[in-house]
Amino acid sequence: MLDVDIPSSVSTVELANRLGRVSGVKAVNVTVTDTDVEVLGLVIVVEGDNINYDEVRRVIEDLGGAIRSIDQVVVGDYLLELNPQLLKER
Repeated sequence: MLDVDIPSSVSTVELANRLGRVSGVKAVNVTVTDTDVEVLGLVIVVEGDNINYDEVRRVIEDLGGAIRSIDQVVVGDYLLELNPQLLKER
């Protein structure tokens, strides 16, 4: 799960399509979380096997965007679900 800023002139559909063509990516979800005159705040989730992170970063940067943070990474033979209550207790 990536927290990303991109210029508001960039199409989120185009971004999602380009990310979907990255090696290893099987699915992409782009959600707008914040809008400004010049910048869109996004949460991007990419799923797949052996995803090429450098290529994901390059796609975002080529469109003028920047990855602000990597908020979640899941690795393994199956997906682990995070209990949101655990975060609240911290």
